[in-house]
Amino acid sequence: MIQKPNVLAACCALVLLLGASPASARAQDAGPMQPPESTKFPAPPPSAKPEPPTLPPDEIIRRFAAKEDEMVSAIKGYTFQKDVRIQEIGSDNKPAGQVEIVTQLRVSPEGKMYEKPVSRKPSTLHSLDLQRGDADLLAPTPMFPLTTAMLPKYVITYGGKQPLDELNAYFFTVKPRALDRARAYFSGVVWVDVQDLVIVKTMGKWVTELGDVTASDLPFTVFETYRQQVGKNLWFPAYSRSDDTFQAGNTSVPIRVIVKWTDFTPQASAPAPDSPAIATPSDNKGTQ
Repeated sequence: MIQKPNVLAACCALVLLLGASPASARAQDAGPMQPPESTKFPAPPPSAKPEPPTLPPDEIIRRFAAKEDEMVSAIKGYTFQKDVRIQEIGSDNKPAGQVEIVTQLRVSPEGKMYEKPVSRKPSTLHSLDLQRGDADLLAPTPMFPLTTAMLPKYVITYGGKQPLDELNAYFFTVKPRALDRARAYFSGVVWVDVQDLVIVKTMGKWVTELGDVTASDLPFTVFETYRQQVGKNLWFPAYSRSDDTFQAGNTSVPIRVIVKWTDFTPQASAPAPDSPAIATPSDNKGTQ
């Protein structure tokens, strides 16, 4: 969820090092108040005559890309937790079984991401068989896909203005100019806060010349991701969800993944050299 908090909430957030300025205050919730019914592509199409923005679209793109650059650098100074839930969905559209894995992550000054197991609850899944040793259940992709350096790789089209919880947002469709086998590109929609010109939501998938990027054992491709404000000017991922199906014999089982990032805390130093490293965009084919 993306909201503007009251003064008391903002003061509490400052105490927790997750504060917001009065001019651009936002709530610190981990996800949307009402998660979307479906994350199936595509997102809402642009209107025939979109309301013109207050700035030229190219200038908005330049500014939100500059904010992405800032966040790529800033997140290296934080530790945070990642909670991944894989669920099988029953006929009542409620979880019929799930596995939940919580890890703590930190990023070194060189951009390497390290992951430390925190907890794993016993699996109640019926059809999916996930190995206990799997540290990464999702295909690794950049948290901030539209940095300044990546803009030439995309065709980004202004689609109009749209309310997003308590914010007003511009939305842009994003498509790769070309595809290749060695590198994946984002394809989808991004929502940009009208006031701060920062990306607050993304919906899309990663694609290569060979097709959509997925994890080795799971079919999820399209993710709807909300961000939260951390500190005064940073917007880090907070909640992401994807829905798909898994074929178990002759039965098609609806499954869902929910990812939450929480407890963003400034770190005093880089991780220890013997910390287990996990895949990052610079380490993997197709995740730049």
